Amino acid sequence: MHIHIENDASAPQALQLPVELLQQRIDANPLLRGKFTLSENSDAERVAAFLPAAEILWAGRKLPLYHYPTPQLKWVQVMSAGVESWLEKWPAAIQLVNASGVHGDKGAEFILMAALMFNYGIPGFLQDQASQQWRPTFGGCARGKKVLLLGVGGIGAAAAAMLTRQGYEVCGVTRSGYSEAELARCIAMADIDAELADTDVLVSTLPLTAETEGLFNARRLAQLPARAGVIIVGRARVFDYHALREMLSQQQLAGAVLDVFPQEPLPAGDPLWHCPGLIITPHCSLDDHGAYLEGCLSRFIQNLERYQAGEPLINRVNPETGY
Repeated sequence: MHIHIENDASAPQALQLPVELLQQRIDANPLLRGKFTLSENSDAERVAAFLPAAEILWAGRKLPLYHYPTPQLKWVQVMSAGVESWLEKWPAAIQLVNASGVHGDKGAEFILMAALMFNYGIPGFLQDQASQQWRPTFGGCARGKKVLLLGVGGIGAAAAAMLTRQGYEVCGVTRSGYSEAELARCIAMADIDAELADTDVLVSTLPLTAETEGLFNARRLAQLPARAGVIIVGRARVFDYHALREMLSQQQLAGAVLDVFPQEPLPAGDPLWHCPGLIITPHCSLDDHGAYLEGCLSRFIQNLERYQAGEPLINRVNPETGY
């Protein structure tokens, strides 16, 4: 079997998989040794020379597969959790596998940090500091406060465990209304509205799908209490950012921490840059470049073992649901 590595030449070196490294990992595994041939490419003009022979593709960059001959291709491994950009004209015979879960530990810490910032009024204090105002506020601990967690995949499940240990009451939201994560409760997306009025922290790790796009419109956001904070580390287009900015500007929310945006980089002059109560991080809350490639590679090796054995692949994406 042939594995082709398609690296992104514009990505940091820490996110590019050298063919020598994959060869070492395969040779060190008795179940895989001698079973694969490898090729590597980072030149967008030459990709068509490698894909016809590939049964497995490691994709460090987006490829519109319908542009290329792929007669042998059975499995594409992407290095991101979100795969909505891959799904256009996706061939039914090819398995798409994402990197869900690799972000879990860092993502959970970021979400906990952001939740605690709301609990201690940090967005307001940053605003007061900029205007040289001395306005103490005295609140309590986080214990018992409610987090509404949209999406309980790899990142969401890790965040649920960490938030629960901190004392938050975490209500998870999934498509089915079921999750094995460490939650106080789990509800279906159809039941979100009943939960909003008593939510202290709203967290979104949701992917972008036909079902989630525009899920949190102005009507839903308006149901949150003024004490609530919003954390978004999933896809931006799940939310109406204009409505969110209006609510923050009118002090109808305690604050927001946004790591993702409908257009990235966020353009100079965008009103969000000066929105009160908003903390902007430039889409870096989840990635750890020191550990990310290794996490993806370890999962890939595990899946190569499963592929050899004819077992289902971990993190296989359902093209119909988008995750």
